[in-house]
Amino acid sequence: MTREIVLKHEFVEFIPDDLEQGTIYVSIRFTTASHLCCCGCGNRVVTPIRPTDWKLIFDGKTISLDPSIGNWSFACGTQGGTL
Repeated sequence: MTREIVLKHEFVEFIPDDLEQGTIYVSIRFTTASHLCCCGCGNRVVTPIRPTDWKLIFDGKTISLDPSIGNWSFACGTQGGTL
């Protein structure tokens, strides 16, 4: 069973060098989102927001990415969380 991970979001022009655990940063200008792996390993996850990759859904209060993000290719093997 996949568990749902909820992150707070922050819209930024540029993705910061130092990411805060539990926050997904979204740059509309560069159509990119980035966050730290939800397992706590510190890996940076970069998500291109494009019709051929991921779609960002913003309802004025919350965001969602479609399809969900899984980090199965990371050494930590994070398979239990989606975003």
